[in-house]
Amino acid sequence: MLQTLRNAWKIEEIRRKILFTLLIVLLYRLGNAIPVPYVNVAALQYYFTQLQNTVLGLYNVMSGGAFSSATIFALSIQPYINASIIIQLLCIAIPALERLSKDEGEEGKKKIAAITRYATVGIGLLMGFAYYMLMKSNSLLDASAQNSVFAAIVIVLTFTSGSALIMWLGEQITEFGIGNGISIILFASIISRLPTSIVTTVRNVISGSLAW
Repeated sequence: MLQTLRNAWKIEEIRRKILFTLLIVLLYRLGNAIPVPYVNVAALQYYFTQLQNTVLGLYNVMSGGAFSSATIFALSIQPYINASIIIQLLCIAIPALERLSKDEGEEGKKKIAAITRYATVGIGLLMGFAYYMLMKSNSLLDASAQNSVFAAIVIVLTFTSGSALIMWLGEQITEFGIGNGISIILFASIISRLPTSIVTTVRNVISGSLAW
């Protein structure tokens, strides 16, 4: 495997694609460190410590911890994944979409991709609003933003813009980098939690709260 990587690195085109992919992943990780305004991050993270074994806890793992920190990439790639699944199902259920995907070749695929992008933004809006309501109902927003319409708009639009930007980053990796961009971003999100998980496990073993 190492020999394969060394051989690939010697090829200029592949080396350029690898570096481009790493750059996009780095930008994605930087976005995961930028919090959304008006959110009490400390209270939110404490709230999520009680939800580790729930669906929201799993969602937080898939976002690389961004969900529990309410960063601009908190929604991660889930809106895009959901939109892709919905559009694929609709292509089977709706004859017009089925003809578009099967009979119009490359042009039809581009139209389906465009529809998926619009659906991603729509789902991002819904998920962003749902997340905002979750934080509001549990008093996880700053006191000044608890009943502010402006704060609500800023939070929801920031979440939605973040999910759209992740979709674009994934497409850039697919086109100019190596492999499927969405899969690479998902992989980067999951393994980003690995160092923290290892440190936590070691501390628990040392303290005796976790047996070998």
